[in-house]
Amino acid sequence: MSQTAHSARTATGGTFLPALAGMPDVGSELLHSGNSGLIIHRVGQLKHEFRDEGRAFASELVSYLNKPVAGVATVLVFEEILGNVDRLHWLIHMKMPNDYRRFLHVADHDDSFKEITEGDRLPERDGGNWERMYVEGSFQERVYVPQHGLDHHGHGDEESLDTFVPPALHQTDIPADRLRHSADTGLTVIRTAQTKFEFRNEARDFAFEWARHVNRALTGEVTVYLYEETFGQQDRIHWMLHLDSLDSYRRLAELKHKDSAFRDMLGKEFVPARKGGGTWERTFVDAGIQDTVLTPLHSGTVTGF
Repeated sequence: MSQTAHSARTATGGTFLPALAGMPDVGSELLHSGNSGLIIHRVGQLKHEFRDEGRAFASELVSYLNKPVAGVATVLVFEEILGNVDRLHWLIHMKMPNDYRRFLHVADHDDSFKEITEGDRLPERDGGNWERMYVEGSFQERVYVPQHGLDHHGHGDEESLDTFVPPALHQTDIPADRLRHSADTGLTVIRTAQTKFEFRNEARDFAFEWARHVNRALTGEVTVYLYEETFGQQDRIHWMLHLDSLDSYRRLAELKHKDSAFRDMLGKEFVPARKGGGTWERTFVDAGIQDTVLTPLHSGTVTGF
């Protein structure tokens, strides 16, 4: 589905606007959760008193950054809902890790970038910029790399790919124009799970199968991609669920009651007999699965409590 079609459909009939609704049409230069080689997930907590100014700064910064990094990276900014109030999330979609040097070049040499990040944005509130808007020490980053090596669709010659690893859209055989992603949906749910070291492979097998079943059962409405954390915590994996409304999430939650194949998969013995057997529940650390629900931040967003 095209960028324009998605934006128009969601603006009139959906619950949440996608990031594309506030972006220029960048065509093939757009990187997102489906076609990138890695994603840097940056989180920062706004001070409540500067919530509006902090959102305006984040929107302006991202809008500017996407111009000098076009073709190698796309940055999208989200706000957390159903979680921590006034916490913002940046998803930095890249092809290769070394492409981050483009951001460093902008930070070091781009005068317009420096005006945005260093200029006085609080002239009527004793002055200051972003450093006053965010809670000290709240910025954290994780690196997500599309899970690979579990699917059987093939990617041709992986050495010829221009991404760090095969992009997440290769995890399914569903046509790309029927897959959703971080830029064209109104909601992104990041489900994080800590696998048990003993069952790390079995947990990934389940995670891949779960995503495969969801993508087939809810094609065009919900798309799930699987990532593993790199340069971070060992054996922590992440699903990204892309959808437009909480109604779609409800249909996802009802799958185990309405889809026999999905229900059978949940009851499958992913742990082999030599390890004692068991379903997917044995493969994850207890209380080690968490959801973070994000919606794109748009300039002019009115915040409330």
